[in-house]
Amino acid sequence: MQLTRLAEDYEKMKQAGADLIAISSDAQDYAWSMAQTTGAKYQILSDSDRKVIQSYGILNAKEHDGIAHPSIFIVDKAGVIRFLYVGKDPQDRPPDEAILEEIRKVAAAAK
Repeated sequence: MQLTRLAEDYEKMKQAGADLIAISSDAQDYAWSMAQTTGAKYQILSDSDRKVIQSYGILNAKEHDGIAHPSIFIVDKAGVIRFLYVGKDPQDRPPDEAILEEIRKVAAAAK
């Protein structure tokens, strides 16, 4: 599960200058349960009404009554999206090392 892998790599991401927020289309109690199960030290937010997911254009209406396409947004300190990955299906997710590399690129460009 990607949330577990991200929990394992969270300190590396922090060292690279990033913070992590996961957004789930699940209800708040399930999102909280996922945070406990994965050992996440980062926030997992519930977007059960899918407003955030829709506003970012990543709603996958064909899957499970409308979930998000697996997506990675890397946003700089000014709030500008510097990297975006949107998976084609629920299994299409970038490797964590690729995410870390993109974080490092954004951090280096900010210096």
